[in-house]
Amino acid sequence: MALEGTAGKVAELAARLASRPAWSLRASHARFGTATLAGPGGFRVDLAATRTESYPRPAALPVVVSGARIAEDLGRRDFTIHAIARRIAPDGSLGPLLDPFGGKDDVLRSLVRLLHARSLVDDPTRALRAVRYAVRLRFAVDRSLRPALALARREGAFRSLSGDRFRRAIDEVLGEDDFDKARELLLTFRLLDEVCSGWGEGLQRENSSKGGDRHAEAGAPDLTRRWASLLSSLSPSQKLAVAERLKFSRELRRATGVPLR
Repeated sequence: MALEGTAGKVAELAARLASRPAWSLRASHARFGTATLAGPGGFRVDLAATRTESYPRPAALPVVVSGARIAEDLGRRDFTIHAIARRIAPDGSLGPLLDPFGGKDDVLRSLVRLLHARSLVDDPTRALRAVRYAVRLRFAVDRSLRPALALARREGAFRSLSGDRFRRAIDEVLGEDDFDKARELLLTFRLLDEVCSGWGEGLQRENSSKGGDRHAEAGAPDLTRRWASLLSSLSPSQKLAVAERLKFSRELRRATGVPLR
């Protein structure tokens, strides 16, 4: 639920909901104007104050100003399929669809599409998020991603991205059920090469030599095993370079065979 107004409105509504029977407050961040509540039967509600965002430089964390109108808030989302809303009336009824970017049509077309050409300059992790949603929803990625990637590369957005944010974004991709599809899209859009030049090409050669076998996994995705699979085509020095760039923990380095300094 997006609330038009300041961050204080979120805290006020969260407190009111948390006081009702079978409701509880799970998390609240006054600085960001967000809160998470659990309702009856395990129902979860995320609250967020509407806001605008500006990016002082490529890949920088955004400067957030709360109190925006919903139309402005929708305009700072990642993809068109996220930029859809309906107003909730006092009696709980829903108003007409607010869809300024054609998100409904993209849902019907099973398409992940960026909102604007400089989206990846502002936040290059959106490229990895596009892969994540395409894998999860079995959607296609709109062709506009390629020129947006080219622009982000020219403006140095990936080079400016911190190692922690980069690694966490890849972690989220690897956490999706279909690892083979995730890896395929990482290679298609050359996203691994933004970490280490030639990484994708080497992994592609290795996959081809193995005949493109698909990997079935039982239970929850094993991120360590998947990282090891991605790193398998790299030399020890390349693995070390990846681990340094992405700020691997000592535990992850050891588990994936990265040399320790």
